[in-house]
Amino acid sequence: MSNLGPESDRQRFSDIKCALFDLDGTLINTIDLICRSFDHAVQNVLGQKLSRQELLKNIGRPLMVQMQTFSEEKAEQLMDAYNQHNLVHHDQHVFEYPQTAATLNWLKYEKELKIGVVTSKVRDLSLRGLKLTGLLKFIDTVVAMEDTKVHKPSPDPVKEALKRLDCGANESLFVGDSPFDIDAGKSAGVLSGAALWGPFSPEELRAHNADFELLQISDIRQCL
Repeated sequence: MSNLGPESDRQRFSDIKCALFDLDGTLINTIDLICRSFDHAVQNVLGQKLSRQELLKNIGRPLMVQMQTFSEEKAEQLMDAYNQHNLVHHDQHVFEYPQTAATLNWLKYEKELKIGVVTSKVRDLSLRGLKLTGLLKFIDTVVAMEDTKVHKPSPDPVKEALKRLDCGANESLFVGDSPFDIDAGKSAGVLSGAALWGPFSPEELRAHNADFELLQISDIRQCL
């Protein structure tokens, strides 16, 4: 693990009772599926071929918001094309990141933390991915796209998870792979962690000043 942060953050780790995680790109690897689904939608609806970086630059925000960045006028059509491709290929292209189940098991049963997922994804697909990877049994709550009026980088989804888990911001952390996750966590007042194994570069994430970085999910053991 790199960058444990200042001494004040080290002290806060000792008080942690709640661990929150983003879903796609953090707990489960759906990045290739998402990229292929975007590519299918953009090519079929807009007749464009965009780079992987362009396709994924807003990953972590609600799907409609991402589609509107490609075309406000054709966002609904893009959504339909994306979902058509994604649902057909979903179950064959959803994987747990290495050591995720073991780490969540350690957090829940050895450290006795409450564990939540905070995602901009719709609830049905979020639960589907967690079930397919066998991770759902470790999760105490899932805050999905439908659960708040505004979404990451707003702190509202993180605050909703804390409310459900009856945890204070000063005793919680949130790990995510996108700048939107880091900003949401920091705005909510929790320790905000950058997952460096997702689609964003370390440089992109470091620009948002996370409190700590993880090279792999199991590195969280060094914090706690």
